[in-house]
Amino acid sequence: MYSLLATNQQARDKQNSPCLLSAYWLLAVLLIPASGYADLGDLKVYSPIVEKGELAFEVLGDTTFDNDKSRDGFQYHEFEFEYSINDRWATSLTNSIVKLPGEDLKYNVLGWENTIQFTEEGKYWLDTGVHIELELDDEKDVADQVEVRFLFRHNSGKFEHIANINFEQQFGSAAEESLELEYIWRSKYRLSDTSGIGLEAYGELGEIKKFESLPEQEHILGPAVYHDLVIFGIGLETQMTWLFGLTQGSVANTFRWQLEFDF
Repeated sequence: MYSLLATNQQARDKQNSPCLLSAYWLLAVLLIPASGYADLGDLKVYSPIVEKGELAFEVLGDTTFDNDKSRDGFQYHEFEFEYSINDRWATSLTNSIVKLPGEDLKYNVLGWENTIQFTEEGKYWLDTGVHIELELDDEKDVADQVEVRFLFRHNSGKFEHIANINFEQQFGSAAEESLELEYIWRSKYRLSDTSGIGLEAYGELGEIKKFESLPEQEHILGPAVYHDLVIFGIGLETQMTWLFGLTQGSVANTFRWQLEFDF
């Protein structure tokens, strides 16, 4: 996470001067519909780093494009309020709405998330942590679920690499699937203090007791652009990613976006 509140006047000038660029980023993200690929869940990279006292509001989503109508147009929107209790623990509440192809938007899931940072940032070769998420579905006939993500981060010069290993388990009377395994990867290169480019990958292997065959697994990969702004004293982190399906079981194209307001 880049520092958004610069400590010297030169950095402030660089961040506040490009007003037109700031407006472009906001419009480009907000005018594109949000959605989520149902099986992979919300497409988001989780960092193990916690910043004490940080209060943030986050909006994210992704939209899919596919010739198969059953995969095209599934919309997903998520809203998150997060607060870092101390330098090791951040907690947040999330709400999401979805739109199935041919249907209207509807409320979906209430979530409670917690990130726990294990190691001091930069002290070891890997920064590590865990992210635990409880999701309660609005539909009684849809299973609730808990997700545990093990978080890994490594910085090398201008490069930052983050990996998430996700374990997902349904519970409740509607539970049908056993423990599932997913992964997330991001490699990001800093172009400046406020911008960067990268590569992101998301994959779902299926239930651990019996993985899907490779063609049926979901694996998506693509380039990403990151830019940070300061607007009226509020830090704004923006992310935009285009992901391509790598297997028959993957959606053909996915556009992912994310806005985070840091107060």
